[in-house]
Amino acid sequence: MADGQTCQGGLGDPIVNISFGRGAGLGPPLAPGITNLQYVTNPCPSDGQYTLVSLTSGCHRNTWMTVNHDHTGDNGGYFMLINASFTPSDFYVQTINGLCGGTSYQFAAWLMNVGYLVLQIRPNVTFRIEKTDGTILQSFNTGDIPIGAIWRQYAFYFDTPPGVESVVIRMINNAQGGPGNDLALDDISFRAAGPSVTTAVAGYNTRAVSVCDGAVSVLHLTSAIENSCYPSVVYQWQESDDAGKNWKNIAGANAINYDLRLGGYRTLSVSQNPPGSYQYRMTVAESSNAGIKNCTVASEPVTISIVPRAKASVSISSSAYGCEGQPQLYVAAAVNGGPGPLFQWKLNGFSTGAGDSTFTLPSPVSTDVVNCVMTSNETCVSNPVVVSNSITVPVEPVPATGVDMTASADHVCEDSLVVFGAQPVNGGSAPSYSWLVNGKVADSSGPVFATRSLRNGDVVGLAMKGSLTCSQVVRAPQLVSMTVWDAPTIALVSDTVIAPGSSLLLDPLLTGNIVSYAWSPATGLSDAGSPRTVARPPVTTGYRLDVTTVDGCRASAEVKVGVYYDMKMPGAFSPNGDGHNDFFRVPPVVPVHIRRLSVFNRSGAMLFSTENVGVGWDGTVDGIAQPVGTYVWDVEFENPVTHKDESRRGAVVLVR
Repeated sequence: MADGQTCQGGLGDPIVNISFGRGAGLGPPLAPGITNLQYVTNPCPSDGQYTLVSLTSGCHRNTWMTVNHDHTGDNGGYFMLINASFTPSDFYVQTINGLCGGTSYQFAAWLMNVGYLVLQIRPNVTFRIEKTDGTILQSFNTGDIPIGAIWRQYAFYFDTPPGVESVVIRMINNAQGGPGNDLALDDISFRAAGPSVTTAVAGYNTRAVSVCDGAVSVLHLTSAIENSCYPSVVYQWQESDDAGKNWKNIAGANAINYDLRLGGYRTLSVSQNPPGSYQYRMTVAESSNAGIKNCTVASEPVTISIVPRAKASVSISSSAYGCEGQPQLYVAAAVNGGPGPLFQWKLNGFSTGAGDSTFTLPSPVSTDVVNCVMTSNETCVSNPVVVSNSITVPVEPVPATGVDMTASADHVCEDSLVVFGAQPVNGGSAPSYSWLVNGKVADSSGPVFATRSLRNGDVVGLAMKGSLTCSQVVRAPQLVSMTVWDAPTIALVSDTVIAPGSSLLLDPLLTGNIVSYAWSPATGLSDAGSPRTVARPPVTTGYRLDVTTVDGCRASAEVKVGVYYDMKMPGAFSPNGDGHNDFFRVPPVVPVHIRRLSVFNRSGAMLFSTENVGVGWDGTVDGIAQPVGTYVWDVEFENPVTHKDESRRGAVVLVR
């Protein structure tokens, strides 16, 4: 190495890259002799222990950070998780072979303080590069590693003496054990160091160059070396066709610049570099180390993408026929047209409608011939100007069609059914209809439109399109303006129970211009033809009020007036299936709500119970008919007049 020069500008490929591998679960232990820590199959090691993991979370009562990937972001990548020993010690020692004597190298490793608490002991590590006899070549101290789930790379340079091709990397834990001093280690690497090497493609201001296949015969690759620390330098250009995973020397490319020959315009069988993506870089080494990968530094690569030639084409389409006097649409479909192709439409050989991918012929005839010429702006297209297919579309005459509409009524009461009908003229076998209310489509199901939803002032119309070829939409000449009268409304009191001889005023709340009132039945009413009437029915009676407005609109409402005499239960029943007295229950004419109806035998055993006033006992227990005789019943109910709870008890005879 030249005196006064520092070989730290450029780096070679990693000679050693200890990544600890990847996989599911825990990784295997390190080889014997590398660490003085105990390997455990526990993702949360204790003091003096380590493991290999791709994830750590919730360790030691959540006093450790959650780390869910290695430093590269690989969720399955292992890293060494360390709970350091109580006393400072060498926790990682490994011999590295295959170096070159008299050469500069960079050592690097990634560390993380996995402790979570501010007061925890922070890891402090010394890296030491030694000869195999223990002579120290270089050392570096990290200082206290800050808390936080952040991977940090620590790197430094060292020189190998002439003839020394193996070194020892020693990592020393300087902090005391206890609460803290917990860390993660990943990706230990050694790389040759040398002068800074840069590369470029002459005439381009980018490191990623794209050229069309056959458009360029030669690209000039240039390189520059800054602060060379080599007394004598050898150059070697390299190429990679797998995104830099593997590199191969280019034979004869040993000068500081290189002319990359791509060949002239060619067929697929004539190629130095077929279409694809390639990377190129310059490697340099001391002359005495020529050809030794571990002693070589490399530039950042430039990427050359050879883009294959695309074939442009265009095709046009239209409907199967045109209609006389109606515009005809043509559509162009481009292949490899680029982001902004241009279309020149041709009508009977003459240019028309340039620019868009669509063309509308206002009034076609059957002899018209349409095609288009497309100019592609796609990158690397072989022939940018292409001609489409030609189309001749037959033109059909437009048939004369019409439609009339009828309405069942145009003056109706609110919510009344109105039926409209269509009468097509030359509509074909399956015309389509659109019924319009105030100009908007309300129904399109067929030739009949029935609705109860019209409002006063609505205007109903009809549009039809026939099923004959080239039929056009036509509208019925009639428009129906609707007069919709408001329907009257009635609000009655809710069903009410009264005592015998009492009365109830029926005074409904009414709306509308009502001219006729009729209560039915008239039994027990003071006036059946008046809106207000007094009801004094002898028994429970349901009354209905019918009203009619001046426009003839009708409405009705009902109310039940119950008359409660007393809770009287039947004295006998005969469950023989004849439809008469088959059940023992509260009589339907008794307007009460029961809490419970129960039936007992003479021994006091309950045979039946219900809370539903409409349900009765059928004389069976679990499907077994009970013997004829006398049974005791008990009913609890709410008195519908006083609204107080009452109860009754009695006997009933079962007869068969």
